Amino acid sequence: MKIVACSLAALLLAAPLRAETARFDVTLAGIDLGAISVTREGDDARIDSVMDNTPLGVGDGTYEASVTGGAYRSVEVSGAETRRIEVDYSGGAVSRVSVTPESEATAASDPAQVPAGVIDPAQGLARIALARDCVGPFQVYDGRRVVSVGLSARTLDADTLVCDYAYRVTGGPGHLSPFRFTEISLRASYDLESGTVTGARDIAVSAGPFTVRLVAH
Repeated sequence: MKIVACSLAALLLAAPLRAETARFDVTLAGIDLGAISVTREGDDARIDSVMDNTPLGVGDGTYEASVTGGAYRSVEVSGAETRRIEVDYSGGAVSRVSVTPESEATAASDPAQVPAGVIDPAQGLARIALARDCVGPFQVYDGRRVVSVGLSARTLDADTLVCDYAYRVTGGPGHLSPFRFTEISLRASYDLESGTVTGARDIAVSAGPFTVRLVAH
């Protein structure tokens, strides 16, 4: 029996990790703005986003972000402008940050200003989008800002789990110039079947008068 158990354990350890993916339509006031997908496989994660119907085209563009082997890379293209960010980690702390163009760097782009234990945006979104329950507090670092995310409420009924989170920028600039939002509310809703979460239904992101929804499909 011991040999059988060891053999089974070896097979399980050798089995490839299964990738999980969630796909969403991005909407504002009922208008489709674009689409976003998030994939997680072990400690690696990826975001792919295309916005092609924002008001007056001001937010149109693409965003790709991934973390592989502890190295985070992102490319954001909007019109003729491209921003690239690289973040490397060592011993659980940020060791190197590169922001291109350099004019897009902030005070928080200095690794010495970044607290230990942060995760990247791809891991952060995957943590919520692919969750099977509300998740505990964590910090996200994107190369330009540090954000804390904390659970503020958990609501459960027969077929829905709702997790409310407070999102707060603690270092670097706020989001969406010229507003520079530093306080944002996140509400993630999940479908339940026999008391078990089967997947995300939608994620609402609210700041000021704006509420952007990520609707799963």
